Amino acid sequence: MYVTQASWKSEIFQSVVGFLPDWAQGTALGVFVLAVLTVWAIKLKRKLAYHRAVRAGRPIPESARFAQGRGADHLGSYAPQARRDHSAA
Repeated sequence: MYVTQASWKSEIFQSVVGFLPDWAQGTALGVFVLAVLTVWAIKLKRKLAYHRAVRAGRPIPESARFAQGRGADHLGSYAPQARRDHSAA
């Protein structure tokens, strides 16, 4: 019989929760579930705002934009200067 292994995330979560007293384990689980649901709700709200803006032809709110890049795409004044290689010409 094949038994699947638990992921490393669930192992860490179970070991951390295992050190807590019984009354705090339920609270920790509730806080974790609340955090996951909050993140999910925020993503859903942004997705709905994006689709409503696209459908209505309005500008897309900054918080609802998708695929706008991350991190290194927005270095601004910290971005490295473009190199101009004159030896190749």
